[in-house]
Amino acid sequence: DPVSRTLLALYLGMFIVEVSGAHSAWDLPAPQALALGASHALAVFGEGRYETLVTASFLHVGVVHVAFDALLVWQAGPVVERAIGSGRMAPIALAAGAVGNLLSATRGWLANLPVMAAGGTGALAGLLAAGCVVALRDGGWRRRRRPETGALLRWLAVVFAAGLVSRLTGQTLDTATLVGGALGGAAMGALWRRPLASSRASAWALAASAAVLLACIALVAVRDRADRFATMPVERRLEFTADAVLDGRCGDAADGLRSLDRLRVPVSTVSSLRAQVEASCGRVPAAAAPISPPR
Repeated sequence: DPVSRTLLALYLGMFIVEVSGAHSAWDLPAPQALALGASHALAVFGEGRYETLVTASFLHVGVVHVAFDALLVWQAGPVVERAIGSGRMAPIALAAGAVGNLLSATRGWLANLPVMAAGGTGALAGLLAAGCVVALRDGGWRRRRRPETGALLRWLAVVFAAGLVSRLTGQTLDTATLVGGALGGAAMGALWRRPLASSRASAWALAASAAVLLACIALVAVRDRADRFATMPVERRLEFTADAVLDGRCGDAADGLRSLDRLRVPVSTVSSLRAQVEASCGRVPAAAAPISPPR
């Protein structure tokens, strides 16, 4: 079960990186999360941070979060991998996670909420949904396949139950990510009609998945270095701009305002700050119009 083991290693390895930077196993502060590739709804569309739709699936907000996903991969991953094959599992994990994060980001963008997504549960929901679809298409209702299909369905139910509990208790598991991931995985399971017939085809699928992930990680690193606002949530950008005005750093204040414009922060939130900047530094041209998702 190479993909299951790789996912488990990535989850635990990234969590060690998170803990070493945040100095806490219980929470991941927003700046550190963004620096490592968490998906911020307003930045995805306002600043084109689409690579984070992929990288966010490998981060976790606290030890409880990573423990749940690690347990899910350890217990259900091999069942999914046997059902859909290693060559299918890797691309479905990436695509389902990205679709789940995209749905979460779209919801946040349309509601103008600074929603941040991190976690592999959406990708895992997609893998389980894909496994269920493939198993059912392959005669999963027959007696010899019922235990495998039943196990996939039970784990998928556990994931959605955890999402419901998380929502009711105000925790970090985003139900939009779960729904999007499950729908994306189910669609891929339904549309991927031919199995990967050779070990070479599976190897190419795994290599392509690894290349996509590495490219997204590299893009996050480049954006972190090139854009000083990349790791700043809305609250930190507001603070940065206010401090720049007080210190007389007009260029920084203008850059801060433009960064808030890109995120489409409500006028009511920045109106007084904009007035302070323009009173001290002159009029600040608006940032380029962000790219909105289809309505």
